[in-house]
Amino acid sequence: MIRWSAHLSLLFTELPALERPAAARAAGFGCVESWWPPAGEPAAWAEAVRAEGLAVAALNADGGDIAAGERGFCTVAERDGETFAAVRAALRLAAEVGAPAINVLAGRLAPDRPAAVQRAHAVEVLRECGRLAAAEGRIVVVEPINEHDVPGYLLPTPAAAAALLEQVAHDAVRMLYDAYHAARAGGDPPREIARYADLIGHVQYADCPGRGAPGTGEVDLWALVEALAATGYAGAIGLEFAPSGCTRESLGVLRHAPPAAPFPDPAATPVAPGGGSD
Repeated sequence: MIRWSAHLSLLFTELPALERPAAARAAGFGCVESWWPPAGEPAAWAEAVRAEGLAVAALNADGGDIAAGERGFCTVAERDGETFAAVRAALRLAAEVGAPAINVLAGRLAPDRPAAVQRAHAVEVLRECGRLAAAEGRIVVVEPINEHDVPGYLLPTPAAAAALLEQVAHDAVRMLYDAYHAARAGGDPPREIARYADLIGHVQYADCPGRGAPGTGEVDLWALVEALAATGYAGAIGLEFAPSGCTRESLGVLRHAPPAAPFPDPAATPVAPGGGSD
């Protein structure tokens, strides 16, 4: 059965980072995910997650200086050392919390180099990332990021990501299908799911436009859930939206979830010692 994952980089941000795992558990989640755990505190973050008995769906490898516009550097040969160091660090943290997937941001195209050369290099880098992940029993997921939000990104659409993954040709390198980015790029997420089902390793959701909570835009969350269930997808849907206010209030719509992906009642969500409830 499909389960929900609370994205702790956007949900519960009214609280300090190390208090968010407990807030997610109290809200009924058994699974979480994150971009980068609090700077300098990955061990403390891992302990906070384990203390709540939470599963972890996915973690990002460090993508560089996000504020300066960086979104990974798989396209830049001179930064291969940073890419592989970031992936190894993410894999170590994933081993601590049991995360099956590492999100590796592909990078932006530099205007002073041939795009074909940069794409070819990204293929080789991601293939090596796949080897590193497979050796640890995990996978790498590659996320399309729309060109409106991040101009010049190597993979602006799911179609672009699928084409690159065909070249990478490694079973441990798959697609992170983000419904918000897909819709922002002009796609119809529920209809696209069947097309990319064989490539999808993880799914994230925010409504579009606005990247807000379900029901604030035009991407039907329940249609997405039904489309995923029809493909046999049994992973998590990462709720990666920006609440307009208190996170708990923004989650209210999930109380009316269809049977394919019920949202748990916090009062009926026991915390098993050392493990999640779902």
